[in-house]
Amino acid sequence: MNESRPNEHLSSEASIALSLWFALSSFAAVTGNAIVLWLLYKNETLQTISNRYLASLSVADLSVGLVVDPLWIVTRCWIQPPLYTMLSDVLHVLWVHTATATTFNICCVSINRFIAIRFPLRYQEIVTKRRCYTVIILVWLSSLSLSASTLFMIGKLNVVSYLSYTCIIYVAPLLVVSFCYISIFKAASEQYKRTITRENFRNCDGNIRVLAVQNFIAIKTIGFVLGVCIITWMPSLGLLSVVCYYVLTKDKSKIHELFYVVWPWVDAIAFTLSAINPLIYYFRNDDFRRAFRRTFHRWPFGHVDNSPAIGLNSEKKKKRMVRNDETTGNLAS
Repeated sequence: MNESRPNEHLSSEASIALSLWFALSSFAAVTGNAIVLWLLYKNETLQTISNRYLASLSVADLSVGLVVDPLWIVTRCWIQPPLYTMLSDVLHVLWVHTATATTFNICCVSINRFIAIRFPLRYQEIVTKRRCYTVIILVWLSSLSLSASTLFMIGKLNVVSYLSYTCIIYVAPLLVVSFCYISIFKAASEQYKRTITRENFRNCDGNIRVLAVQNFIAIKTIGFVLGVCIITWMPSLGLLSVVCYYVLTKDKSKIHELFYVVWPWVDAIAFTLSAINPLIYYFRNDDFRRAFRRTFHRWPFGHVDNSPAIGLNSEKKKKRMVRNDETTGNLAS
């Protein structure tokens, strides 16, 4: 560890604590997202257009666990390279790429569900497979282009640059996701209340009831995703604002202190989102839970309900069949 400026570097205790944090986050992100991608690959019922956006998000989260977290353990926690070096520039490029890919993919997931709920009759017309792949490719090209653009800004970063990256990576995606969530909440809540409060609710079509309930569950899932996203990335947004202030005042000692002492903790909080996303999708979605139990039925926690068909209640089986038809493409997946 570089000890030339001990006040501007992590202590040994902080390095050990952060290393454990990154290691646990890496293990959870790799395991969870690998399972999600494996389930999407093995189960044709999960291979919907909506879930392709989830697959793109899982790839971004998996790359964090496989590459970014281990690299941060070595560099941020132990080597702690000086600013304005080749290694420091590589870390900055990876950070921009990871943040952009994650936030942009979350935007795609939210916009997709916004279209599905606000324009249900035109959803298949608007969200086609070709457009889905085009959007996903554009998301990854945008993240690569934005991260590559930082190479041309080495040694030239100023307040305008920091503010521009902050708006593109954090502010704009959060505004888009928030708008989608508010619109989805209003539309789905009204539909759910109208269906539940019907006098002939018990006699209405089962598909309508199940769809309303699934939409209500979907907006709660978006709430979890959006809430976790804000909590994990807000420290980065706040720290970037502080860095802009010290760039204006040209206080290099404070910038160095933030880079070495504060920023690793902020990164640890932000990268934890990659480990949390699979948990949200698994626990909030019936389709994934059933696919998980079918795929890993030999595991102690992957038991499948093997009760005979005679013992099943007919209404329960009917609801299960309807749910299988209607939940395909749900945002929670």
